[in-house]
Amino acid sequence: MGAASGAAFVGFFLSGILIPFLAVLMVSSIGTSFTDLGKRFPAPFVNSLVVLIIVVFGPLVCVPRSGSTTYEVAIEPFFPMVGKVTFGVIFFAITLFLALSRSKLVDIIGRWLTPILFLSLIVLIVEGTINAPKGLTDNGLSFKEAFTFGFSKGYLTLDVLSGVIFSGLIISAIIQKGYSSERQKREITILSGMIAAGCLVFIYGGLLYLGATSDVVATEEVKYIDILKHIAHKGLGNNGAIVISVAVAFACLTTAVAIVSAMGGIFETLSHGRIPYRWGVWGCTLVSFVLSIQSVDQIILYAGYILDFVYPITIALTLFILLFGKRVQKKTPYIIGVSFTAVFSAIFVIGNLMESQTLKGIQDSLPLAQYHIEWLLPAFAAFGVGAIINNK
Repeated sequence: MGAASGAAFVGFFLSGILIPFLAVLMVSSIGTSFTDLGKRFPAPFVNSLVVLIIVVFGPLVCVPRSGSTTYEVAIEPFFPMVGKVTFGVIFFAITLFLALSRSKLVDIIGRWLTPILFLSLIVLIVEGTINAPKGLTDNGLSFKEAFTFGFSKGYLTLDVLSGVIFSGLIISAIIQKGYSSERQKREITILSGMIAAGCLVFIYGGLLYLGATSDVVATEEVKYIDILKHIAHKGLGNNGAIVISVAVAFACLTTAVAIVSAMGGIFETLSHGRIPYRWGVWGCTLVSFVLSIQSVDQIILYAGYILDFVYPITIALTLFILLFGKRVQKKTPYIIGVSFTAVFSAIFVIGNLMESQTLKGIQDSLPLAQYHIEWLLPAFAAFGVGAIINNK
């Protein structure tokens, strides 16, 4: 992004850091888990939304991306003779075994590997920043273009979806520590969220800066993973790059196991036991394995279309609850607002897939379209209509 990196990070910060933090606050404001949205929506509506989010977050995007990333970062550079299908069988067999056994090994690995990965990234960012070129090249991008690019790439972190799905674990941990009153729960949630957001700003911002100052010429042929490997090798040398590769690999494995396990548990809970935990685990693992055969960039490409549909729904839901949750108690405005956002987003995603110039023209003519949030004002308008209908 060159000199436009600052604008890109503003967009990325909003969609990849701030809104996920707000999603956790949203769940905290209504109860202790995402299913407490039943206070604002009918149960079938909430269950459908939960299934949509966990399927997108799990077997469609995050888990296959974890497997593909592990191969491209930690296996292919050092063991090029190992094919991706062969590795995928091994990776997802381990994932399946750990998820089915509900092994504490995952917690142990995460407890040790996460700090190693975090410290490695800190060293990489500090070293790269100290030795970075003095100036950034002006690549001609405007603020709007850079902001939109960063905002859309923030979707790919999937942090909003993980914030919604796993917020219950965060809130439960806070309550178990003795912070049970609403005020205490809110204060600790905000404090912990601010600390996490600060860490993410440092890591994401640091990596963005290293990418902006890297001597890699970003073309369509250059993969995101190749840029990361180049930065790691240049900043930390062969040994440092190996450490980061190993840490990333184990982080991806623990992430995959956690999400596969969560999907099994959610489907078992929503179906009242009719879909056993192991069925959900097996289904998520098999679908993820098939999709992981693609490259990380290919997964990111199709994920963009899916997330352009799911993210507006989740963000609109989050904003509605946080802004109007205490003043608007009836369910009608929330149902109309979220449903309209879903239909609105789906139309334009289908239009983009079909390369419809008509729909593209309509989309570009809407307010805030240049910032990739053309759905925002119509979503709030639909919520307002729902509130008016409800008051008649």
